[in-house]
Amino acid sequence: MFTSLYELWLGQNDDPIYAETIFNPVGLLTLVVAFVLAAIFYLGLGRWKAVFYKVGPWVVTLIVAAVFGYAYALSYALDQTGADESDAYMQGFGGVNALYAVLYFVLFSFLLKRFSIYARRTPV
Repeated sequence: MFTSLYELWLGQNDDPIYAETIFNPVGLLTLVVAFVLAAIFYLGLGRWKAVFYKVGPWVVTLIVAAVFGYAYALSYALDQTGADESDAYMQGFGGVNALYAVLYFVLFSFLLKRFSIYARRTPV
């Protein structure tokens, strides 16, 4: 499932390890982490105090999702390929995964914000 999403942006790699062992676990964990971050923001912080209804904390959480997406994709790809240094494809993979983490977080935000008490109108 995630292989086609990553290859849409990155193209196919000559090394089949990406399609076989890297794309799916990274994509799944990125999806889960984006959901958990959105749930923490809307169901935890958004019900706890009226401080977290502004766009600032939402943007910080969005950046956390993006940084996690990039760092996790890069470290997992380095670990699985056994490379000492990242190459251009790994860097691109990290960037695309960060983009997907942001996209997933925004989608989960729109789904979960109705369950929040104070952050119902965050981000829009």
